Amino acid sequence: MHGRVALAVVGVFLAGALPAQAAKPLRVNGGQLVDSQGRTVVLHGVNVVFKRPPYVPNGRAERTSFNARDVARLRAWGFNTVRLGLSWKALMPTPGVVDRAYLNKVLAITKLLEGQGIYYLLDMHQDMWSERFEGNGAPDWATKDDGIAFQSLGGFPLNYAAPAVGRSFTNFYENRDGIRDQYRRAWEAVARAVRGKPYALGFDLMNEPSCELQVDPPCHIPPFAEAYSRWLLPFYDDLIPALKRADPTHPSFYEEGVTVNFGYPMLIGRAPLPAWKHRGAVLSHHVYCSTAFRSVPCSQQEPDAFREARQSTRRNGVAALLTEFGATDEVSILRRIVNLADRNGEGWQYWQYKTYDDPTTQSSSEPGGADAESIMDVNGKVKRAKLRVLARIYPVAISGSGAKWNYDDRSGRFQMSWVARRGAPTIIRVPTILRLRPAAVRGTRNVEEFRGGYYVSGSGRVSITLRTR
Repeated sequence: MHGRVALAVVGVFLAGALPAQAAKPLRVNGGQLVDSQGRTVVLHGVNVVFKRPPYVPNGRAERTSFNARDVARLRAWGFNTVRLGLSWKALMPTPGVVDRAYLNKVLAITKLLEGQGIYYLLDMHQDMWSERFEGNGAPDWATKDDGIAFQSLGGFPLNYAAPAVGRSFTNFYENRDGIRDQYRRAWEAVARAVRGKPYALGFDLMNEPSCELQVDPPCHIPPFAEAYSRWLLPFYDDLIPALKRADPTHPSFYEEGVTVNFGYPMLIGRAPLPAWKHRGAVLSHHVYCSTAFRSVPCSQQEPDAFREARQSTRRNGVAALLTEFGATDEVSILRRIVNLADRNGEGWQYWQYKTYDDPTTQSSSEPGGADAESIMDVNGKVKRAKLRVLARIYPVAISGSGAKWNYDDRSGRFQMSWVARRGAPTIIRVPTILRLRPAAVRGTRNVEEFRGGYYVSGSGRVSITLRTR
C-alpha cells in the first residue's frame, strides 16, 4: 500500500494484539518498557486485588471470581495487563514458612493470563498495614505495634494516623524481630516461582508505603526527605538486590510515599537524597485527587502527578507505570486521567476490575463496599459508561521513536504519529467492542489488518487516523 490508504475494517476481532507467546520478559530501556525486539510496550488494564480470605478471587459468582471468562472479557476490552494482588498474610501465615498452596493459587491465575497474552504485575498489597487495623496486608505475627492500643479513626484512610498503625510501619522498616527479613523471603519465593516467565512484568514491592505520622519530622504530609533516607530507601536497598538474585529476568516496581498520588514532589533520587541505585527498575505510581491532602484543584494535582513521574524516570533511569487511578464511577475523572496518560505516553492499570468485597474503599454506590470503584457492579453487570472511556484504541507495541497519540472516546477518533524504524511492526490494538469506520493511513507502505487491530511497518514519519462508530 502506498501514500494515503483506505482500509475496510471487519470490526469484530477475537484474538489479542500481542503474540500468543512473548519471547522474553519486558525490560527497561530509555525510560520505557520494551520487548525483545526493542519496541516500546504500552499497557492498559485493571487491578485484581482480593483483600480478604481466601486472598485470591474465588468461586463462580461474578462478584468474587476471576476465571477464563474474565480473562477473555479483558482481552475483548483491549486490555493487556493485570495488577494481581498478593497477601503477605496468606503467603507467609507462619514466620519463615511460605504457604505453597496459596502461591499455587496465585500461579494458577497467572497461567490464565499467560494463555491470553496478558502481562501481570505481582503486587504485595497493603492498606493500613494489617487486618488488626481494619486494613489488610501483614500477618498478625508481623504487626508489631509495641502494645499501643488501637482505636479506629474511621477506617480507610484515616486509620493511617492511628499511632499503632504508624508504629507497625516503623518496626517493619527497622526490622524488629527480623520481620522485614521475612518479608524479603516471602518475595524471594514469589520471584523464584515466576523467573523467566515472559508475561510476568515484575514485583510491586509494597502498595502505598507509609510511615509513623507521630514521628514528625520527618514523617509528614507530604513526608520530608529524611523519612525516605531513614526508612524507605534502606528497605528498597535490601529488597531490590535480593529479588534480582532470585529472579534476574524481571524488574522491581517501587513506590514513593502515598502523597505523591496528589501531585506532591517525588523525592527518590532528588537532592538531598542520594542518587537512585536501582536503574532499570520501574516506578509504580498512582494518581488520585484529594483537596483534603493538597489544597489545589484536581486540574492541577493530576498533571502534576504525571509531570513528577516523567521527571523521575529521567532522573533515576527507570520506566513508569500508572498502577492505580479512577476508583470512581465519574467518567469525567476517568477521561481526564487516561487522556493525560496518552499525552505522557504512559500505560495504566485501572482500580479495579470487580468489587471483591473491598474493605478499604472510600466510595460506594450500592451495598457491597467498592461498587463505585469497579468496572463490574455488585450484580456482575458491566458499567457501560465507564467502559466506553477505558476500552480505547492504543498502540501496544511501538517500533520507532517520538510517538504521540490520543483517543477521544466521545468522537471515536484515534490519531497517532511517530518516526517508524524498520524491523518489527508497530501494533495498534482495537478492542473488539469498538466498530471502526475506514481508516486513513499516511506515510507508510505497509498496513496489515489482523484479528485485534493493525500491524504498521515501514520507516520514517508515519501517521494514522482511525474512527469508531
